[in-house]
Amino acid sequence: MTIVPLFGRIALHGTGHEDEIFRFLVPMMVGGVAGFLIGLAKDRVQTSLAQCRSILDAMPYGVVQCNSSGQLLFANQKICDILGCSKDELLGSHLWKFCSSDLCRSSLQTSFAQLVESGRLTQAVSGSFNSKTGEKSKVEFHWNHQGHFDASLGCHAYTATIINVTSQVKSQRLLEKLSQVVEHADELILLTDRNGIIEYVNPALERVSGYSAQELMGKKPSMLKSSAQDASVYQQLWQTIVSGQTWRGTLIDRRKDGSFYPVAMTVSPILNDQGEIAAYVSVQQDMTERQELEEQLLQSQKMEALGTLVGGIAHDFNNILAAVKGHTYLARGEMDDQKRCAERLSSVDALTDQGSEMIQQLLTFARKDQLEKRIFSLNKFMRDGYRLAKSIIPENIVHETDFCDDELFIYGNATQFQQVMMNLVGNACDAVANVQKPKTRCTLSRFYANDIFRKRHPDLQGDHFARISVSDNGVGIDPEQASKIFEPFYTTKGVGEGTGLGLAMVYGAVSGHGGVIEAGADEGWSTTFSIYLPLSESEGQRDVLEEHVSTAASIGGLILLVDDEASLRHTLREVLESHGYQVIEAGDGEEALQLFQSRAKEIALIITDIVMPKMGGIDFIDAVRAIDQNMPAIYISGYEGGAEQRRLLAEDTQQSCVMNKPFQISALAAAVGEMIAARDG
Repeated sequence: MTIVPLFGRIALHGTGHEDEIFRFLVPMMVGGVAGFLIGLAKDRVQTSLAQCRSILDAMPYGVVQCNSSGQLLFANQKICDILGCSKDELLGSHLWKFCSSDLCRSSLQTSFAQLVESGRLTQAVSGSFNSKTGEKSKVEFHWNHQGHFDASLGCHAYTATIINVTSQVKSQRLLEKLSQVVEHADELILLTDRNGIIEYVNPALERVSGYSAQELMGKKPSMLKSSAQDASVYQQLWQTIVSGQTWRGTLIDRRKDGSFYPVAMTVSPILNDQGEIAAYVSVQQDMTERQELEEQLLQSQKMEALGTLVGGIAHDFNNILAAVKGHTYLARGEMDDQKRCAERLSSVDALTDQGSEMIQQLLTFARKDQLEKRIFSLNKFMRDGYRLAKSIIPENIVHETDFCDDELFIYGNATQFQQVMMNLVGNACDAVANVQKPKTRCTLSRFYANDIFRKRHPDLQGDHFARISVSDNGVGIDPEQASKIFEPFYTTKGVGEGTGLGLAMVYGAVSGHGGVIEAGADEGWSTTFSIYLPLSESEGQRDVLEEHVSTAASIGGLILLVDDEASLRHTLREVLESHGYQVIEAGDGEEALQLFQSRAKEIALIITDIVMPKMGGIDFIDAVRAIDQNMPAIYISGYEGGAEQRRLLAEDTQQSCVMNKPFQISALAAAVGEMIAARDG
């Protein structure tokens, strides 16, 4: 019988004993329902507690609960992971037991005591824990605002969250170190946004450029742009980096004071998480000191080569003098035959031009102007300047040349390339010294970059190149030495036979011109050094020298001729007088100044040597210009002066000109006529 049907029958029919039945059943019913409800509540509490523990165990930070004495009553899985312990090992122990230092232990105990005493503490405490595995973890303790009475535990409980900040601390320290590296780096570092606006520059860039960070921030790197390179270089740089690639190369930048400085630069794009360009970083190396060192090494190498060079020049020059003496001897015997005598004199004239050009090449080679660059014709350089390199080739060596007819122009320094050719030709001669039939070759040709060449030299700019090759039929290059031949001070020669700087200088010079050099072997030749140089695209700047001799007629006038060499002075006087001019002479600047002061109104032009005793030509003309600032002057010089001399002359080009000895008489006569006419006009 169940309770519900029983109640139903009682309700419908009655029994007469209802009071007794109710007194018995009601208590029984109430007790059963209460027990049922309590059991249900306990199940739900247990389920909720399990869910809470699961949630707390899944937390990314540690959660602990302590009693008022600091004993752990609860610990989630994360704090167990941090300390390398199980929950059973933690419960009942004190949290500060695991501190790795006395300072950490004291701070944690003090903060907990304050919390228990005041009932409230919001300040976080930092410290470090020792893991059971021996590892240290940097953590932050955050006590809850206040403790609370936990009925389930029957005591006051205090809860704390513990955050493991080890990785953040390491990252922060790494960032601080990286920041220090950037701040103290010798390299010049510049950061821009994706639009090229400067966001950061390091102290090295401030120091070298002369600009402060405040002056550069918010501007574009074009503030540092100089006129030393073509605008196409900057366009190519920008196109490379906006396409997501890294640009590498050398540039000449401009300081705040206007001076230039060379840099080796790398510009790289910085990508965000989506793979988009977010910024650009430029790392530059100031090449000023390195360039100065290279100049010194180049000059040292040049001096080493001069001994060999002078011997070759002396040989050729003696041949010229022998030919001159032969023609003058024959001319004396042919005085009656004017036509034949004139031919002899023309030959002498041509020979003196050849000797003059040879001396000019020698002076150019010895000059210190490695940094001066211009656009020049390689064809003309190989035809004319290459004669200097050929002078060191012994006569027993067969030397072949093959220069293309295409005009090939490069932006560079001809003097530096003379040294390049001297080194390569000299090495070729050394390589065939013990060969029975020694032979060398030099070629110039146009080269178009193909895929194979691009793979070998991915950083090379441009598609069109000039190729200069020097070959020999010597013993060749040992494969083990091939990778070292361009290293400074590496040499295969014996002690006292070379510094080992030759090919290193060649490599540096070629690289400084945006080119590359390769060493290999061609068919029929054991060794070939090939230089690839980018061709210049600036047609309007090509330095094509054209001889122009004016045919201006003599208009007469008094000329003051000043030179300490009496024989030359007398010869020039006769030449000028033959053209209808009157001439007065002086042997130095002081004597000439006295003559000018006495006859200033009569003198139409001054021709003066530059280097003379007592007073040189430049000081003399300065004194003349103090009296008559419009007096025209022609400087004549037996050799090229220094940079200061060239600067002084360059400032006065409208009223002065310079002619190097020996000069064409017709050119001198033309210059005299034009300058006198310009003054009179």
